[in-house]
Amino acid sequence: MDSMPIPSYSIAIRTLGTAGEKFRQELASIKAQTRQPDRVLVYIAEGYARPPFQAGREEYVWVKKGMVAQRALPYDEVASDCILLLDDDVLLAPDSAERLLRAMATHDADCVAADVFRNHAMPFRTKLFAAVTGWVLPHGSPEWAFRMRRSGSFSYNARPVKPYYASQTCGGPAMLWRKSALRRICLADECWLDALGFAYGDDALESYKLYRNGGRLGVLYDAGIRNLDAASASAAFKRSPERVYLRTKASLLTWWRSCYRNGADTPLSRMSAAIAFGCKALWLLPVMAGASLAWHDRKVLPSYLRGLRDGRREARSAAFRALPPYILP
Repeated sequence: MDSMPIPSYSIAIRTLGTAGEKFRQELASIKAQTRQPDRVLVYIAEGYARPPFQAGREEYVWVKKGMVAQRALPYDEVASDCILLLDDDVLLAPDSAERLLRAMATHDADCVAADVFRNHAMPFRTKLFAAVTGWVLPHGSPEWAFRMRRSGSFSYNARPVKPYYASQTCGGPAMLWRKSALRRICLADECWLDALGFAYGDDALESYKLYRNGGRLGVLYDAGIRNLDAASASAAFKRSPERVYLRTKASLLTWWRSCYRNGADTPLSRMSAAIAFGCKALWLLPVMAGASLAWHDRKVLPSYLRGLRDGRREARSAAFRALPPYILP
């Protein structure tokens, strides 16, 4: 294992520069890595100020704002073999980068994500809530960490017993990519999601695109990376009275693009995906009605229905249909 060649890497962080102390902690944990990156590049949204501290060798690059746009970059300035994409609120163990690099080399992966959210270890009430409100369910496959379902929802390994599993999709706070694979899947084609105001589901859309285009995606359960949850990008979304509408619309559009009309679809695959999504949409009707009562907000159910309607309209628009195929030729 020690003689295995380990690829070089640089770090790319997307941020608004508002994560404060949590971002400082992240930068300090990068400085403490046993295997140091070639460069630490911070891609900060245009119009936002650089944080008032320098923790290490980080360099700032101002780019167009957007959860997808701040990752869908050419990375011409990166000469390393690999790029460790990070959000601005994760804390790395001293050897986290080395663990990810070794997993990539050992399994010949194109991307290795750290299991930051630990779905399998959530309390039962949290698992039940995810199942009822999003059809996020456990699975017992010994092969996969996460699987993408025809409904557009993912499932997670209920009892992982190995540190590494192949995966069909994954969370995105910490993902080590081969630079060539990251550029090959044309993430810039998914910047349409930013136009919704909050790119709900961007991590799944991006990682599943690698899998559907023949890439090798893996998840490392013992990467030693924790999510500090600064919520610098999602805070406004969570406060928005339109959050149900935006989530519903984004869910329909990401499902349409990745599962329903993905460029390799057939009449049978479209029918199967439509049935799965339709069943989920019908299931959520009473769920949204219950949420309306629980939150004392009469707009929840109408917002949900409006999200489905507007998402379907946008999916059929000329602009959306003109997007390059999700599964590339």
